[in-house]
Amino acid sequence: MPKECSEKGAPDVDRAVRDALNNAGLSPDWVILSERLGIPPTDLHASHHLVEDTRHIVRACKPGIFVVLGSGSITDVVKQALFLEGTGSPFISIPTALTVTAFTSAFSVIDFFGAKRTGLSREIAATFWIRSILECAPPRMSRAGYGDLLARFVAYGDWYLGKCLGVMDRYDETAFRLMEPFVEGIKKSADGFARSPLPGETIRCISASLAMAGIAMSVSGETTPLSGFEHVISHGLDFLRLASGRELVFHGEQVALGCLTSARAIDWLLGNNSIDGVLWLQEPENEGLVILNDLIDRAPLPPAPDRVEKARQEFIREYMKKSGRWKGELALGRIGAFTKEWPEIQRNLARLTQRTTEIASLMRLAGLPLTPAATTPPTSDDEYGWAVRFSPFVRSRMNISDLIFWMGKDVARFIYKPD
Repeated sequence: MPKECSEKGAPDVDRAVRDALNNAGLSPDWVILSERLGIPPTDLHASHHLVEDTRHIVRACKPGIFVVLGSGSITDVVKQALFLEGTGSPFISIPTALTVTAFTSAFSVIDFFGAKRTGLSREIAATFWIRSILECAPPRMSRAGYGDLLARFVAYGDWYLGKCLGVMDRYDETAFRLMEPFVEGIKKSADGFARSPLPGETIRCISASLAMAGIAMSVSGETTPLSGFEHVISHGLDFLRLASGRELVFHGEQVALGCLTSARAIDWLLGNNSIDGVLWLQEPENEGLVILNDLIDRAPLPPAPDRVEKARQEFIREYMKKSGRWKGELALGRIGAFTKEWPEIQRNLARLTQRTTEIASLMRLAGLPLTPAATTPPTSDDEYGWAVRFSPFVRSRMNISDLIFWMGKDVARFIYKPD
């Protein structure tokens, strides 16, 4: 997309970067990916078919350093194409907005028929955060990046609970400690997003925080530390839009809304002094598949049978992996130990997460949407409620919505409603 600074008379970003490379004695092959793929720039999403098409472009490039100037979507597309091609050349990202953690992460989130999948990808050799470029970004894009960072305040609860239930293979707090020095800065930066251009201190703090978030996930070997319940809600909303060919909402706007729902679920768990007497779901495969299929059949979508059916099979495959692990832990009597350990689990859950009121306050200061209708484009209450209820079925990794679902509760009861 053409990138123009909000300040009058500022240079064209693409031309400025290209001139800088040429003046440094470099001779880049300048690829405008949407033009090469023959699609409008607005249709450039991190979808598997575009990754496959980009592999042909990457294969034809001369050996050298690969540099991506642009969004998280183009970064993930090229990153994954290089990974699948086994290209060992250095890969550099130059973000044009403070939007996502993809710019430093060794993972890519790729859409398969509307179902988003996170997988190992190419490591990034270096990321250059250029202040003058970041100042030019539309404020809403930068706010979305702040929304993505708010997952730091809830997502670790998903991983920890999964470990306590025995349905996560491993757990460690390396990423939690790596992000800890940035927490106060993230909180203090919220009101900077209400100003345009962004204050220099906000750019410095958030670029560093996004960079460390991507690095922390890479060091952990998975995205779990910063991607939980809030992210599967966002993926559910993306499915509705991708399956119906509609414009996507910025990822970080949806994640921020999801953080409020996740935080309310965590607050509810912290308020339960005992979980004795819970009617745990005993047949997760059969009961879950009935609900999964019913939700897809009733999804707020126009008819698109081929695409929806392919996505349905993706979701079923992922859910069956998770439900099998849950049934195995039930057979081992894990619930008894989980119930007995509940007071200690609550203490650690409170340590790892933030409360709903604090997250809502940060979102207000940053100007992030607190309701589905406030996203751009607007999200209906039906769409958001559907995505929340569908969240246990989005991917094979456990999140807090699975725990609520296995407890026999309607997870949509935790949707945040401002006073």
